[in-house]
Amino acid sequence: MESEGLQCPALSHKLDEANRHERIPIEQWWQLLEDLAEKTDDPAVGLRVGRHAQPQDVGVLGYLAASCDTLGQALLRLNRFQLLLHDLSFTWVRQEGPNLYFGWAGDRGASTALSNEVLVSGLLTVMDTLTSPNRGRPVLIEFPDGQPGKRDLYERFFGCPVQFGCETLALRVPTALLGLPINSRDPQLRQVLDQQAEAMSRSLSGADEFLRQFQQAMMAGLEEGQLSMAWLSRKLRTPVRSLYRSLQQREKTYKGLLDELRLELAYQYLGDPALSLPEIALMLGYSEQSAFSRAFRKWTGQAPLRYRKGLDQR
Repeated sequence: MESEGLQCPALSHKLDEANRHERIPIEQWWQLLEDLAEKTDDPAVGLRVGRHAQPQDVGVLGYLAASCDTLGQALLRLNRFQLLLHDLSFTWVRQEGPNLYFGWAGDRGASTALSNEVLVSGLLTVMDTLTSPNRGRPVLIEFPDGQPGKRDLYERFFGCPVQFGCETLALRVPTALLGLPINSRDPQLRQVLDQQAEAMSRSLSGADEFLRQFQQAMMAGLEEGQLSMAWLSRKLRTPVRSLYRSLQQREKTYKGLLDELRLELAYQYLGDPALSLPEIALMLGYSEQSAFSRAFRKWTGQAPLRYRKGLDQR
């Protein structure tokens, strides 16, 4: 809306409210897109929204994709950590002849046509950004819904054949494109982000919506060096007292959740020989290595260095 100069105070207010949260219900996302479509009266509005997508729009998942070596690695990370994008469906990947068949399916119901348009358009836009100046396209895009009368519009936009009324939302990508190098690749950063994405996925898989947002905010706090309930209150735009009450209702504590997150990340970081103990301590929000060592010994009964040496002997 900002880039195209669209003025709609009511929708802008809804977007501001949604932006207060790390994650929003999928139904709210659908409604925001429907509101935009009604405002623009443009049959291609979903495709246009996707054209503005950038890797950082999806947080850790986007940064992880940008640090991969190849497009194939990035797509496999999307498959592995789909939960960080949304939990409506899961992704599946299989080889079919000269193509990688990549799609979404799940048992929580179907997405909307608009949301599917944004997802595919955004994915292809990010792929172009990551592999520029190279540019690859699927040999086919399959939509479970949509209007066959818009086929020409879709095919001109995507630059490849499009089918409607298919079983799931899916793309067929030539395997030859999977080796395209990513221009921002960073193997060391990828290892760190892999670990963060793994920890976030585990926390999301067993948490309710409040805990999901709270744990994601804690992860952001670790990355920014902010570890206080006051900072989390500002981040979540929720009074500190309300946060404590919500945690108490779930028989959780801030310190307990922070320790769980730190321990999960510590296990993963210690498995990376490229990271020194002082670096790990800093990444976990400790000002000194000794403070991290004391905490790790309290959690596990052994020093971080001994744990790391034990990994080397396995």
